[in-house]
Amino acid sequence: MKLAVRNLYFPLPRAYLEFLLNQASYRAAMCITEVMVFKSTRMGETGYYVCPRCHITLEREFMSFCDRCGQHLDWKNYKKAAIIYPGTVK
Repeated sequence: MKLAVRNLYFPLPRAYLEFLLNQASYRAAMCITEVMVFKSTRMGETGYYVCPRCHITLEREFMSFCDRCGQHLDWKNYKKAAIIYPGTVK
């Protein structure tokens, strides 16, 4: 007996498709564009790079992924990162 296989089309809900696209965008590398500089009377100025997706400072330099949101990071132009200070508005 031969079974007939049909190609069925199941439309996915729009919210689910947006969720899938959002999750896939975390795999695409985003360039580091900002470094946040904190001033201290004891240590002078200390800089921490900022994740381009969640805008939270990174704990370590040259990590492949943000430890908070999971964004893949690209460090090619990190020397050209804009310097920002806490409390300043863009």
